[in-house]
Amino acid sequence: MSVREGLIVALPQQGEPLWMRVVEGAVVQSGTGANWLAACGLTALPDDAIVLLVPPAALVTLNWIEYPDLAPRQGRAAARLAALAGAIVPADQLFVAADENEDPARPHCIAVAARADMQHWLLWAQHHGLDPDIMVPAPLLLPEPQEGFERGMIGGEAVLRGTDLVLAGDLVLPELIGKAVVRDVPAAQIDALAVAALERPPIDLRQGDFAKRVRRPFDKRRIARIMLWSGLILFVSLLMALIGTARQHVAANSLDAESLALARQVVPGATDLDQAEAEMERRLAARGAGAYAFTAPVAGLLSAMQDAPGVSLTALSRDTDGMIRATLAAAKVEDINMVLLALQAEGFTITATPSQEPGGRMLADISVQS
Repeated sequence: MSVREGLIVALPQQGEPLWMRVVEGAVVQSGTGANWLAACGLTALPDDAIVLLVPPAALVTLNWIEYPDLAPRQGRAAARLAALAGAIVPADQLFVAADENEDPARPHCIAVAARADMQHWLLWAQHHGLDPDIMVPAPLLLPEPQEGFERGMIGGEAVLRGTDLVLAGDLVLPELIGKAVVRDVPAAQIDALAVAALERPPIDLRQGDFAKRVRRPFDKRRIARIMLWSGLILFVSLLMALIGTARQHVAANSLDAESLALARQVVPGATDLDQAEAEMERRLAARGAGAYAFTAPVAGLLSAMQDAPGVSLTALSRDTDGMIRATLAAAKVEDINMVLLALQAEGFTITATPSQEPGGRMLADISVQS
């Protein structure tokens, strides 16, 4: 399947770029400079157009390195390191890209370029409204030679490609070529290889740190499905919460009914739990029991002890008839008497039995009743 729309821009080391517009796998227009949109009668490239940027041949070094004894991925990594080791400039200033060769018997093609040049080319493209999908070194747009050299004009500059050597621009000298056979590649063949690179590039410099950031298109159907499933999840969660609440309500009503049935054994005329509880509390209070019969005397006792800091409470209990019993301790009996007088002043009925510990501390076993 051929590329529907494409733009190929070749950057020379000096001068204006050369461009070609590709439609359905064929070159339909070409020109020089950055006026491709106006020349093509377009205001913008189609959204599905693939942009291929071809950097100057002289600024990208190509290496073919073999590691037949290593797995393809390991051999590719070793070839990267070997290409950096053979560079003149420091490795942190270089960018290395590798092909996707999976045959260990074939050499790995490694492209090395300066990071500053990569940034410059991408900034140039951005300045001219492009975000290249692919970047292919110019020599790789020539056919792979079996022997000697393949020679052609790419980006307005002469480029020679050998089996393991690339020469570009001023380096295309007879002294470097020697007696090797040089075959001139027709421009139409170079154009065909460039068009084929739109679909399957021999090597793509847009990888690693310079990989193109892919923006995922806004998928309305996917968003609609997410919203639908979110709504269903919320509905099911709400339904489960309502079912749980209903079950708890039914269980509470059942428990209330059982409690009321038991309460009616004591309070036959009760119509609801509140009335039964109030009537049972009233009867307990009349017998000196119930919640108030305990809390009121204890609260009064503790309040009376606040004015007598020398008195401590050593024991506290409640009889079955609701009587509160406590043991008070103090260094002097006068301190205990202050607590007893305060309780009487609050309206409580008290009894007290004094005693003394072997150590001399005074004790009083008292009973308190409302």
